[in-house]
Amino acid sequence: MLSIVTALCGLLGLSIAYGWYARQHFGPQILLRSAAFQGDGCLLTLGDSRMEAGIDPGVLAASLRGALTAPLCIAPLAIGAVGISGASMALRRYLDLERKPSVVVLGVSAGTLLPDLETVDPKDLFGNRAIELAWSRPSDVWLYYPDFPLSDLDRGLRFWITRSNALSIYASLTWIKVKTLQNALVGTGAPAAGPRERFGAQADMQVLLKSFGDVAMRKLEHFNGGWRFDPWFQQILESTRRSGSRLVLVEVPMPSAYRRDILESTVASSYQTWLRGELQAAGVGFVDGSHPPGVEDGDFSDGLHLGGDGARHFSEQLGRLLAPVISSRAAPKDSRL
Repeated sequence: MLSIVTALCGLLGLSIAYGWYARQHFGPQILLRSAAFQGDGCLLTLGDSRMEAGIDPGVLAASLRGALTAPLCIAPLAIGAVGISGASMALRRYLDLERKPSVVVLGVSAGTLLPDLETVDPKDLFGNRAIELAWSRPSDVWLYYPDFPLSDLDRGLRFWITRSNALSIYASLTWIKVKTLQNALVGTGAPAAGPRERFGAQADMQVLLKSFGDVAMRKLEHFNGGWRFDPWFQQILESTRRSGSRLVLVEVPMPSAYRRDILESTVASSYQTWLRGELQAAGVGFVDGSHPPGVEDGDFSDGLHLGGDGARHFSEQLGRLLAPVISSRAAPKDSRL
């Protein structure tokens, strides 16, 4: 009996120690601390890697400074590989740190705000998506699995169990570190062939781009005529209202083939009409940044994410459009870069 108690205490101590270490070194945690360090009244950016790549904080701040009477701090909190659920948790966590942004700018694309067609398996919450365990609350089980426990009983219970300790939350980080060390020692696990950019190999980014398009079209076609928001976006709406912040959605820049095949499709046009009406009624601004003037396909350094020049160009134009929203208490209006 004593040995069992000793083992459990040891596991608890290991979980606490590893949790502390992971919180100091996990990329999204570092981003969160950096965003909170900027202070109150900032412009907070949320989204996935496309928003992370597209925003140059210095250029955005300079563009806003040229149109505002007082400087405005920028708090970047867009996190690669997370969806609307992760963005919602990032905002909630930021507000929990008693920070109050003046404006929240959420990067979206076709289908981002529509519900997922399948519930998430907790085992898929790895890498950056581990924040959806680390930053979650027990009640989030009903956002992921609305009919729990009548359905998704297994996934709901595993979500509760996995989020309950640091060892399971950050397991993927341990695996990545061990795998990296193993590859270095034995010379295996060579990176994918071809050029590599900030977010990975160009070939992998092309696969991701296709996946974005496929998922978006499946959602658009599934909900066509019966549009509704993902519950996680409803959480963002409620969080910004409670904090007194203004919310602006930005359609992130995308390559021409994606715009032609997805954003310019008939079903996407129907969705956009519905979306803009809903946002206007809710007092939420919308900026169509999918094709900023002067940004062409060559500015997407890996075929999906803007490189340095494209990001600077996009951020400068975005700042000029956001300035009137920030300087006026009036409800933000739709804009196009």
